[in-house]
Amino acid sequence: MTIDPNTPVLIGVGQVVSHWDGPDAASAPDPISLCVAAAQAALADTGIGEDLAQAIDVIAVVRTILDSVAGTRPPFGRCANPPATVAARLGLTVRRAIYSHVGGDQPQALVNEFAEAIFAGEAQAVLLTGAEATSAMKTAARRRIKLDWSHSADGEMEDRGLGKPLLSAYEIANGLGHPTQTYPIFEQALRARLGMTPEAYRRMISELWAAFSEVAAANPHAQFPASRSADYLSTASSENYPVAEPYLKWHVAQDAVNQGAALIMTSVRQARALGVDPGKWIYLHGYAQGADRFVTERPDLSRSLAMDLVLQRALGSAGKAPEALTHIDLYSCFPCAVLIAAECLGLDWRRRVLTVTGGLPFFGGPGNNYSMHAIASLVERLRARPGDYGLVLANGGFLSKEAAGVYSAAPKENWRPVASDDLQAKLDAQVSPPLLTASLEATVESFTVTYGKAQPQRGYVLGRTGEGRILARPRRGHRATLAALAESDPIGQPARIEACDGANLLLPSDRLGDPPSERFLTRRFRYVSVARRGRLLEVTLNRPDQFNALHSAAHFELHEIWDEFERDPDLWAAIVTGAGDRAFCSGNDLKVTAQGGDMSIPHSGFAGLCSRLDREKPIIAAVNGVAMGGGMEIVLACDLAVADERASFALPEVKVGLFAAAGGVQRLTRQIGRKAAMELILTGKRLTAEQALHLGVINATAPAGQALQAARDLADALLANSPSAIRATRQALNKLDEIEQLGAALDTSGPIFDRLTRTRDFKEGVTAFAEKRPPQWTNS
Repeated sequence: MTIDPNTPVLIGVGQVVSHWDGPDAASAPDPISLCVAAAQAALADTGIGEDLAQAIDVIAVVRTILDSVAGTRPPFGRCANPPATVAARLGLTVRRAIYSHVGGDQPQALVNEFAEAIFAGEAQAVLLTGAEATSAMKTAARRRIKLDWSHSADGEMEDRGLGKPLLSAYEIANGLGHPTQTYPIFEQALRARLGMTPEAYRRMISELWAAFSEVAAANPHAQFPASRSADYLSTASSENYPVAEPYLKWHVAQDAVNQGAALIMTSVRQARALGVDPGKWIYLHGYAQGADRFVTERPDLSRSLAMDLVLQRALGSAGKAPEALTHIDLYSCFPCAVLIAAECLGLDWRRRVLTVTGGLPFFGGPGNNYSMHAIASLVERLRARPGDYGLVLANGGFLSKEAAGVYSAAPKENWRPVASDDLQAKLDAQVSPPLLTASLEATVESFTVTYGKAQPQRGYVLGRTGEGRILARPRRGHRATLAALAESDPIGQPARIEACDGANLLLPSDRLGDPPSERFLTRRFRYVSVARRGRLLEVTLNRPDQFNALHSAAHFELHEIWDEFERDPDLWAAIVTGAGDRAFCSGNDLKVTAQGGDMSIPHSGFAGLCSRLDREKPIIAAVNGVAMGGGMEIVLACDLAVADERASFALPEVKVGLFAAAGGVQRLTRQIGRKAAMELILTGKRLTAEQALHLGVINATAPAGQALQAARDLADALLANSPSAIRATRQALNKLDEIEQLGAALDTSGPIFDRLTRTRDFKEGVTAFAEKRPPQWTNS
């Protein structure tokens, strides 16, 4: 066989991994040091080391994740010129220093690019490298270890920037975002096409991943080298918690890694001149690349035309069928990427393992640079079996950018560049469904709910109508809607969507208090009950065994209820009260706080009410028992209040190491005067209902057990008046609050409260409360 001396070859590969977990800052890895170590390993791998270093005239570094999103502020600084810095540390003198685009396709795309440059004589020898030290960054931040990643060498750099946005403005406005938010749109569409239940699909992807984890367990460069069974992977646990429907933690790429990889390429002529052992040469037999349209513009989200075209071209230019490939690494950030690519290739993942590393969940996901590890691992396998062929499929964005390469130690006769321009033209010519912003009913095509600390955080549905496709998200903070969405299988079901301020919002049901409909989402509240009395909404805090104390889940339920109350034109006023006859609300659930439970609250504040400054409808507090701490702050946030004659009030937060941070400090001072308020706030003194009436905290008292009826009577008096006039009055009061800067005053509580929660006194106060003992203060 005659080999063109300009034929490009890979002659050196290197990989490094660090399991640093502190506390020695001097040994902490960073992206530059990992790139340097991987490059040194690749130079050593060639067998000629220093001689080859003198021949390298191009260096390209794959962009780090911290440099892949505009506006990020790395906690330990940023290297301004990664390629020049790596080159300087290695003692290289290069003509070109390149910092790549964003995307997991970049390692293979760079191999493709510089194979052509080497063949054309535009590059002599090329070093490709990349690394991530996300694990070290997180460890150092957690342990409060100071690192410095800002060192940078001078020199010219070809910074290729962030490239084309991966999501459109339409997609971002309506719910797509981070990978764990966006990839489920493909996963659920694929599940729907396969006709599988959520449980069956989760089991299938767990079986796929179990085989990948076996490879990672045997890989010395893996960050998480452990074998995990399909049973473990398909079962939610504290170590395998929900991330986004349908994913648990170990179904997705793990980015907490310290990994680096490097490749060295040159020509056959140069490799011979340098004396590199031909047994180390690996040939690129075929390759291709292409970029798909924005996610919602793709006709079929259960397939990838970009993958299909790129894989066909790479294999076709290599003259190989999929069955001829002995080693395959399909990009594995999420299961759908592997499943869809395997389908394109016509390969059964149950009969063969489609990774040479162990995949991004188990080998580790070093950002954009994962596929450089895949190529390096493939090179090692192909050297050991010179007659084999292998494939790497690298994926960037959201199945957005694909690059593939077919490799072998067997020589490539008559090597020539492979064009992909016609593939890109086909991708650009796809007929996209019209994207809608409208109020309508659509049939759900795909969806997800994402989680944080086991609580639903975000979500969306993608729907189809006769006019086109629509993406919609629940309103901000609507955890109950998200939970209902997660508990259902809405695909194929109708979803009601409302256009609002340029976004599409998912409507969970027709009305608050209506009987559950046949729609896939119904109102479900665990800690609050709601009832409609004509134009009046009655909201009952429903944790009587805990004196109606509130925790995070209850706050978010109330946030959603008050949102719907404001939106419903047929509801003109509301009453809030407590279940049982002992408590209206005893405030924050300190037992949950003491146990380290979720303390988050919605942006609308305590009870979804205390920071809600844009209300236009009156709310009456029916205080049926104790109103302590946050309970009293709810009363202060309401427009009117009626109390049972046996009720009592206090802001006792200082007694447990807290302060009235939900508006108590600001509102009580405004409502009863500074001196009187300061006495109550700083002493935690308890008020009777009669005292509260005298100070102006409430409007009236009621006989024992009659607070709710008295509030209803007061509401009836309001409802007899013009709702438009009442709304205008509320609007005027909102403007007064703006002038008095109530919102700005409330905003100051957050940072102060956060600092307080880091004190010993805070921990002692809530712990002593939970243990029912006097606190031992230390003033620290």
